[in-house]
Amino acid sequence: MGTIAFRRLADADMPALVGWMAAEHAQPWFGDEPRTPELAREHYAKELDGTSPTRMWIVVLDAVDIGYIQDYPVIAYDDYAVRVQDPKAIAFDYLIGVPELIDRGIGTQMITTFCAEVLCRDYPDAPRFVASPDVRNTRSIRVLEKCGFTQGLWIQPESVTHPEVVCTASRALFEGFGS
Repeated sequence: MGTIAFRRLADADMPALVGWMAAEHAQPWFGDEPRTPELAREHYAKELDGTSPTRMWIVVLDAVDIGYIQDYPVIAYDDYAVRVQDPKAIAFDYLIGVPELIDRGIGTQMITTFCAEVLCRDYPDAPRFVASPDVRNTRSIRVLEKCGFTQGLWIQPESVTHPEVVCTASRALFEGFGS
């Protein structure tokens, strides 16, 4: 399938990030994101300079940038922490930006590798990892389940019109993966 790696988001990645979020398959979930590299730089300024609790990464498949993933402590965002009801967990969001790579097993590999190689390493005290896709995003929910996540609470963030489902997995599922 190829080798998945992650590198921190850089200013030079803004055109690709904007393009991925504007892709037809991403529109239902990323429709309100910045649509120019300049607006993205402004919107993600704290992530770029490292002052945000959210860390953004570029997903690299065999030396080709294919999407992004971000992580953040649930407790870093009060509203989210109240809704998710798991303040010790680490949350993440993700997008395969290249349409031709959708439904090829790359999402499963990407999430499993990210949890094992990045989240387990960088958050050694986090007991669980969570993702909360829109309940209509069956593709995302399916890939999370393939990675060992289970569906739980439905939450209604203030900024969205449809509920999200909190999918949770124990860090123990990913410890030692690939070693």
